[in-house]
Amino acid sequence: MFETLAYSVADGIAVITLDRPGRHNAINHQMHCELPRVWEVFDRDPEAIVAIVTGSGEKAFCTGADVADLPKLDRESAPSHHAIRWTGLQNRVWKPVICAVNGLTVGGGLHFVADADIVLASENAAFCDSHVSVGLVAGLEPVSLARRMPLEAVLRLSLVGRDERMSADRALALGMVGEVVAPDCLMKRARELAASIAKNSPSAMGRTKRAIWQSLELPLHEALDAAWEEILAHNEGPDFAEGVNAFLERRAPRWAPLTPEQPDER
Repeated sequence: MFETLAYSVADGIAVITLDRPGRHNAINHQMHCELPRVWEVFDRDPEAIVAIVTGSGEKAFCTGADVADLPKLDRESAPSHHAIRWTGLQNRVWKPVICAVNGLTVGGGLHFVADADIVLASENAAFCDSHVSVGLVAGLEPVSLARRMPLEAVLRLSLVGRDERMSADRALALGMVGEVVAPDCLMKRARELAASIAKNSPSAMGRTKRAIWQSLELPLHEALDAAWEEILAHNEGPDFAEGVNAFLERRAPRWAPLTPEQPDER
């Protein structure tokens, strides 16, 4: 299905693996084209409730764009930052996404960290933003990271460049990642969290995720109004009644599958 990615689904959990270990999972033009496609496959699959994004191999999660085969951006059809659609959030996917960082993450690889709902890192993970060291603007990734961690830490990564390498423990202390585990436990822990998520109402989680992420772009009163609309819309759907009935009948709920049109309106 894909040349640069591995994709599988089992028990409601999709695993998306950046699969170019010989190039430290750097994003070449082929991966640049395949990433939006894999997110569409995940989004439209009723059997896929939650995704885990990780990298192939043991050394690197993703070292950004591959300088030997740079992604070719279509500036005519996507003249803005929307030309880069590597993450679930960039593709307006509202299903939950876990990022399992299994090693070095550099530059463009930080997109996946910044846009994930939950971030786990192995003890050997490290983070670096080398854009300015090679004469490039560190614009998109740090702007997104500044929404989840202290500004000084983001500026330090962005301005010191390749000489600043943040450890997994430091990233945990600053809120870039939520949990650090031993390398051989990373995917086990990611699957444990994903299994818990997969038990919940897909519609409720999708609307919850959208309300929270979009609140970062709105004044408080507008964000609360938008969240209230998500609540009202969900309450008209089947999972609201099913959740109440399952609780009263003391049984496991039977949730309806989530489709891209619920809650996402494209």
